[in-house]
Amino acid sequence: MRFLNQIIGALVEAWGEVRVQKARVVLSLVGVVAAVAAMSTVIALGDLIVQSNKEMMEAWSGRAVTLTLVPQKVQEDQGQGDSVGAMTGSGGVVVQEIPAPDADTQQDTEGTAGWTAEATGVADDPVGSAMVTVADRFDIPFWSRTETGSLNLAEMAELMNRGTFHSRPVPVPEYGFQVPQVQAVDPAYQTIFRLETAQGRWLRSGDVNQRVTPVVINAAMWKYFGMPDVRDPLVISTTGDQPQQLRVVGVLKSSGNWESPVVYVPYDSWQIMKPADQQEVSSSSMVVWAGETQVEEARTALPSALAAVLGEGWRVDVMGGEDFDSGQESLGMIRTVVMAIGAIVILLGALGLLNVAVVTVRQRIREIGIRRAMGASATRVFFAVFLESVVATFVAGVIGVGLAIIVLRVVPLDQMGIFLQERPPFPTSAAVAGVGIASAVGALCGIIPAFAAIRVHPIDAIRY
Repeated sequence: MRFLNQIIGALVEAWGEVRVQKARVVLSLVGVVAAVAAMSTVIALGDLIVQSNKEMMEAWSGRAVTLTLVPQKVQEDQGQGDSVGAMTGSGGVVVQEIPAPDADTQQDTEGTAGWTAEATGVADDPVGSAMVTVADRFDIPFWSRTETGSLNLAEMAELMNRGTFHSRPVPVPEYGFQVPQVQAVDPAYQTIFRLETAQGRWLRSGDVNQRVTPVVINAAMWKYFGMPDVRDPLVISTTGDQPQQLRVVGVLKSSGNWESPVVYVPYDSWQIMKPADQQEVSSSSMVVWAGETQVEEARTALPSALAAVLGEGWRVDVMGGEDFDSGQESLGMIRTVVMAIGAIVILLGALGLLNVAVVTVRQRIREIGIRRAMGASATRVFFAVFLESVVATFVAGVIGVGLAIIVLRVVPLDQMGIFLQERPPFPTSAAVAGVGIASAVGALCGIIPAFAAIRVHPIDAIRY
């Protein structure tokens, strides 16, 4: 407790001395403030770049670690030379060939025309049902079925032919209008791929089997439509044999200047509404956010379980889950170099403080001698002088970090190619590095005047 009181007393005394010599201290620490601000800004920008790269990678391949299960209908190659798509070599795998329907099969199909997915509202999707079974069996919290397709929208035809959306003129993009891609997903897809809405909401489980199918569009598609407010009813229509209406319930935040238009549709709704020419060529897959601790177990168990549920003749390939470098390793080396350069610059700036401290000690010989005569120990005198430099550089470090925070708030990150879903707070590591290095340099500069102070004796106060 006594030692703690001595430290606190030395800090209070050091701060008082800094305030007395504030003009000299401020002038000597201008370089330290500038160096800390520059170093903290560079370190913080590096952290933001890594975060931006991580978000871009997770938006492309899912959060770490995300697995993609791809089921395929296959059969063992029995050596028939007329099998379509056979792989070279014996014992290979071929894609199962679907025979052409005969007359009886065609009559049965015509007799069951009223039992189509469009008529019953129930999708004939054994693969998707098997994925649901596996997800329930393993109690997977974040998973989604995915399927890619395309739709002919009446609004896109209007945009391409007339340059209007619902009879309102819209600006033509630099590279023209592109046909939007349809992505059929489940609600958890948003969490896995870090999707955030700028307007409206994301898809919900209750959006399936509604009269007007809710969909979500990305920012590129939203710009095609002239960026209307989706809180007002925004309905688009498909073309073809069975036109359908889609209601836009949400718009995703932009992921960059090069994104293509995408329409996100509930997976089960897509199985019912997708065009006939995509019924046989569709390929569903399952994405699972396995997590870093369970990735190896999931990589083995999930494909086997899905293949077992699908039955004989099915194979499930697994992809993803590999570690990707978002720039953290490169940033670590760059950060070390920046911190070393910053420490040298701060040390050069602190030399002015060292000069002020040495001159101050020489001017305080009478004061220090009287304190020694009154019983002040050498340790108390040492820490009183030593902490003056530490306190001064600590305050300079705090001011420098504050300037770096202001700079990062003002700098337009989007124009620098740094796209973030949400601008995070100032990195703690950058603040700690700036203040810590400044305080460490202040400690080095405070040792010399502190040793000079403890060499003062009471008799020196009389001689001075």
